[in-house]
Amino acid sequence: MIDLDKYRMVDLSPRMVARIKRLNGDIEEGNADAYGLPWVLEEGIAEYDNTKYTWVGGWQGDKVWPWRLSGHFGSHTEGGKGHLDHWEGLPGDVKGLWEYPLETFIGPAAVCNLSSMGPVEGKNEEGETVLQGQAVTPDHLSNVREGDIVLMGSDHVDEAQPYLPAETTAWLAQKKIKMLGIQVPGVTWEIDPQAPQPNNSPTHRNLLGNNIAITYPLVNITSLKSDRVFYIGFPLSVERFDATWIRAVVLEER
Repeated sequence: MIDLDKYRMVDLSPRMVARIKRLNGDIEEGNADAYGLPWVLEEGIAEYDNTKYTWVGGWQGDKVWPWRLSGHFGSHTEGGKGHLDHWEGLPGDVKGLWEYPLETFIGPAAVCNLSSMGPVEGKNEEGETVLQGQAVTPDHLSNVREGDIVLMGSDHVDEAQPYLPAETTAWLAQKKIKMLGIQVPGVTWEIDPQAPQPNNSPTHRNLLGNNIAITYPLVNITSLKSDRVFYIGFPLSVERFDATWIRAVVLEER
């Protein structure tokens, strides 16, 4: 048995507060995730036992979020099937999230705190000198072992965030990591999403195309003091759901 007294438990999932429509029509505002996506609920009553419950998703006529929600809102884990298996150039054995072994979502994790990677001078599209994030290379990930869950973050934001180039995510795939978890903001983990196929979105391609799960947006990775922790973050067991909401936590030795 694990003696939890020997560990500090750290929550990596940001707290989301739902925007909710009450039974009387009142609306209580909430917050959004790192990508500006809100959680939206509406109260209802179950007639058979008079309990209250909440519908997930926007309501008709709402001007803030009159749409449904997906599994990509808030901290979530995503797989390849149903998400990008329609792209050109991917292997034929891309798995759905529900097909991953449970061991994918629990186990030893390498903590990669990239806060020391400050922005450097570079040129923008207009040829002007600007500060921009550095490329993350395998040299920055020396504590990553084969079969690890990799947790990556920094204290940088906006253009100062280090970014993951295609070569580095290909290297992570070769290391046969189980999952990549990203603190947002902190690391720009995907580049070239609008590039022509098959050169678009190399992180998605290199990881999900090799059945390596991706989990984001996470928080508190840079608060971890150790470079090795134990990660727990199980997705919902729902077939055909390309991404599911999770509560990600780590156990760090005291």
